[in-house]
Amino acid sequence: MMSKEKIIFWPLLAVFIGLMIFGLGSQGKKKEATEELLKDIELATKKTMAKKKAAKEKWDFDEIRARDILAAYNLLLERSPFFKVRPEGDVVEKVEVIPLKEEPKEPIFKYKGRVMMGSTVMVIIEDHGTGKSTFVKEGDMVGDFMVLRIDDKEVALKKRGGEEIILSTVKKQREEKKAKEETGDEKD
Repeated sequence: MMSKEKIIFWPLLAVFIGLMIFGLGSQGKKKEATEELLKDIELATKKTMAKKKAAKEKWDFDEIRARDILAAYNLLLERSPFFKVRPEGDVVEKVEVIPLKEEPKEPIFKYKGRVMMGSTVMVIIEDHGTGKSTFVKEGDMVGDFMVLRIDDKEVALKKRGGEEIILSTVKKQREEKKAKEETGDEKD
């Protein structure tokens, strides 16, 4: 049996020694391969930096600035639908501006009605300038005007600058009374 073991041992020892020699030999090649790779990376980095530097040197900033004048864009401006370049000799006619609508200089307020909410008295005021009706109580603002007081006969509004407007409530009450008489809703 000893002989069978010797027969297996010697070829395995030869394979083991071969693997050791191959391993040691490849270690040296690995160092060389690593050094080559690092040299290639360094060379590629230098080439990239050189290309960037060459491209930067190619740029002529004076020429670029010279192109940034209006004359360089004449063709573009002639083709633009929003702006037309006219030759120097053309005369432009002056056109008179027509105002579309004049805004009212003074706000026009109209008393529209009165509402009781618990103990709070509120009135409805319509702004003819904007067409909006608003519910207001004393101290509230209507546009630039503040409601100073609300009486049975009038509503007083005061502007910040000092202008004061008095709205009569009597006319509205007469109109309501007259409407009730015509419909027969008034109780005796």
